[in-house]
Amino acid sequence: MKSVQGWYGKMRSAPVPFLLLAVLAVAALALPAALSAADNSVAVLLSGAGAPYEETLAGLQRHLKDKGVKANLAVHQLHADAAKAAEAVKDIRKKAPRLIVTIGSLAMESVLNESSDTPVVAAMILKADAVLKAPNATAVVLQIPMATQLRWIRKILPKAAAVGVVFNPAENQEMVDIVLHAGKRAGLRIEAEPVRSPAEIAAALDRLSKKVDVLWGIADSMVLTPQTAKSILLFSVKNKIPLIGPSSAWVKAGALYSLDWDFADMGEQCGEVVARILQGTRAVAIPVALPRKIFLSVNRRTADDMSLHLDESVYEEARTVY
Repeated sequence: MKSVQGWYGKMRSAPVPFLLLAVLAVAALALPAALSAADNSVAVLLSGAGAPYEETLAGLQRHLKDKGVKANLAVHQLHADAAKAAEAVKDIRKKAPRLIVTIGSLAMESVLNESSDTPVVAAMILKADAVLKAPNATAVVLQIPMATQLRWIRKILPKAAAVGVVFNPAENQEMVDIVLHAGKRAGLRIEAEPVRSPAEIAAALDRLSKKVDVLWGIADSMVLTPQTAKSILLFSVKNKIPLIGPSSAWVKAGALYSLDWDFADMGEQCGEVVARILQGTRAVAIPVALPRKIFLSVNRRTADDMSLHLDESVYEEARTVY
């Protein structure tokens, strides 16, 4: 304390030029930190609104704050509007941020369609094909390892022998090939029914009704939509074939269960990647990752209606029970 007071006393009695030089010296010491914060500009594009987007963004912001990462985030809400996305990307390119975080497929596609050296971190996308082809991007992909999914089928429905899947081959043939292989290794028979239009779904379900114990709803933009939800859920109830939903919203509507992503933790994963890139790591050098955390949602009423006596531990492990 004495040394500080002594220095302050000398400063007060020093000539004005000396005082000016001292002030400038102190300012110069603080300048690099201020510049580093300003230079670490991060553009964040949200494809749409809703809890998953908000939770992912909040997780990203929380990680950067908790770890003391200096980054200026500029958030752009696209509201699922492709025209707005194009405008936002043009604006972002002019501002030249250090990196871009995209949350959702529309944001990712809009950014990667514009060639640039700016690093990109993508989140909330179902497939990493576009990211893997880009020389400046990495991602946290919305996929749950197949072994994990099959393990939960075995746990919740141990008597199930055959699992039905309805899918659009143009979108999900590769995924179904993986399911077929993984199911065989897990001792489950996978009955896959390809459809090329929504009009074919009813017939595919009818064929499956005679040979499966459970229907697995893999993410598919043709098969699992708000327009098809009612007919698929009615099929499940009528035939007492439980549906594994693609999300907790489907479980709330009547599917037996779903495995969901922890979007807040996914945001934190993105925050870790952002921090590494700001510290100098190239985005392409960071492997595409899967979400670290998932949670279970179960519909007890559906289980009771179908006379499925689930082990009580299933309900205890679930984050949400309807």
